[in-house]
Amino acid sequence: MGCNCGKNKTQYEVVENGRRVFGPTPYKTTAESVAARGAGREVREVTKGAS
Repeated sequence: MGCNCGKNKTQYEVVENGRRVFGPTPYKTTAESVAARGAGREVREVTKGAS
């Protein structure tokens, strides 16, 4: 099993045309800067294991 560090933190990913191009990352600013590099990319919150 992997570690549970930041288990309940919101994660972000960058999607382009429905495909993930970056992420998931806990840093929204990082995701936004990656998204800014490509037209049509958007930052999306990843809902992790809502049990």
